[in-house]
Order: sequence, then C-alpha cells, then structure tokens
Amino acid sequence: MSERNDILKAMPIVDSHCHILPGIDDGAKSTEQTLGMLRIAESEGVTHIIATPHFKVNHKNASLETREKTLENVKALAKENNIDINLFLGNEVMFFNDIESVYEEKKICTMNGTHYLLTEFYPEDEFAKIRRGLEAIFELGLIPVLAHAERYTALRKSVTNTALLADMGVVISINASSVAGKAGFGTKLFVKKLIKEKIVSLISSDAHDDIKRAPVFADCIRSLSRIADEEYIKDILYNNAKEIFELTR
Repeated sequence: MSERNDILKAMPIVDSHCHILPGIDDGAKSTEQTLGMLRIAESEGVTHIIATPHFKVNHKNASLETREKTLENVKALAKENNIDINLFLGNEVMFFNDIESVYEEKKICTMNGTHYLLTEFYPEDEFAKIRRGLEAIFELGLIPVLAHAERYTALRKSVTNTALLADMGVVISINASSVAGKAGFGTKLFVKKLIKEKIVSLISSDAHDDIKRAPVFADCIRSLSRIADEEYIKDILYNNAKEIFELTR
C-alpha cells in the first residue's frame, strides 16, 4: 500500500473547477491570494487549472474581456514566481432558462473553448428540473459538466439518478473535499458509492481561497486509494480532464 500511495502522490492532477481569478467572483480576493492558491496547487501536484468564475443571470458578471485579461495576468504571475502550472479559461454557469441567447452572445465560456460547459444548479432543485436543464445544454450542441454532483438533494436520494445523467452523456464532477470527508460523513458515503460504481469522471478542488477552501488533493487521494483502482484514480484526477478539455502541456 505504501508503494501505491507513493505512486499516487507523484501523479499529476488537472483541477478543472477552480475560482482562482482575483476579484472576479467570490473566489480569490486579491493577487496575493491567487498566488497562495497557485503555490498550494503546485505543492499538491496540480499541473493544469481551468479557471471557472461564476456566471449567474441577473448578477454582475465579469465581461469576457475582463476574464481573459485577468487569466493572462495570472499566467504571468505564475511564470514570475516559477510556478509550473498551465492555466485555461472556463465558467461555472448557474443554469437559467435563457441560456441559449447568452451563449450565442458569447457571454459565457466553455471549458478551454471546447464543447464542454461547467454547469451548476441549486442544491434543492428537483431531479426533473436538473435533467431538463442538462438536456437544454445538449440542445445547444454542448456537453454539460455537472459541478459538485454530490450537493444536489435529488441526486443524493438515489445513486441511480446520478447514473441516469451519466448515461445521458453528462460528465459527472465532484469536489476533492467531499471525497476527503470534509463535507460531512453522509456526503462522503454518497461519493464513495459514485466512485465504486465509476460514475464520476472528474474530481476538482472548487477552490475559492488559500485557507478554508484551498486547492488541496492529498486527503482526497488517500481516500481514493482505499476504494478505487490506480487506473481509475488517474483517469478522474488527470487523464479524463486533459483529454476532453484538450489541455496542452
């Protein structure tokens, strides 16, 4: 087990859900905090980050130009501090009914310009609403990535509901902190079931700062090593994201 843990500890990680852009949403508050997040991520083995600022209808969302400029600033920050992390742009979009027009106006970003869109819903939304929303994203010619699937009451009621979404082609993403048990014992049991049935395709940090919600993965990997095989762990922490989001080194 010790040898296996060493192998997993040295494994590269793609963090495909991270609020690292400073001053954009409820994530990093400053360039200093972004730098702290970058340093933590590198120490955890993260090699790629997709910055996913929130986009919510009827909210004050940063413009695409601002998001792109801020990303370039963070890339420069990483380079200046000799942090070897590749950064890309996306959005975490709270689903809303008029998403088609906003997408056509190019106000929301897919994951690294691919056909994948990181999507979230309210935790209390009914399963039918979540399913209809995901179907609407498919109708746009996009593939939804469901952010923090473990948060939705309608999915937690039954692993079958989450499996149905995965069978539709939805990419199921969960948070590393939930795997590690930091979101409560019930959540940990639920994600354990999802992992054992290989319903999960991605694990991300959903980090917002460098203290309470930092981009850490070590405890998650330790938990994964007890319930999943090495190949699957590598897929959900690195291979799947690198491939589907077309991330270059």
